[in-house]
Amino acid sequence: MVIINFSDTKRQSFLRGFEKGLTAPILLYGYFQAPNANMIPQITVQPIAISEVLENDWKTIGANLRNAIERHGKEDNTKTTT
Repeated sequence: MVIINFSDTKRQSFLRGFEKGLTAPILLYGYFQAPNANMIPQITVQPIAISEVLENDWKTIGANLRNAIERHGKEDNTKTTT
């Protein structure tokens, strides 16, 4: 893998290239292997009807709205009574 750092100065780039040139003979005998990649588990999607998905979404939205309205009503009641 090659990583290029464009923020290096010319001196840093030259020294890094010079060092790599000195190690080039060692690279002839080197063995490079990429690390083993982790297997990604296969995801299976459960078949579900679109109407059922929409129904579940609307139920969730309704429950969230109901909770927000109840919480807001409780805050208003406590503010007006004090």
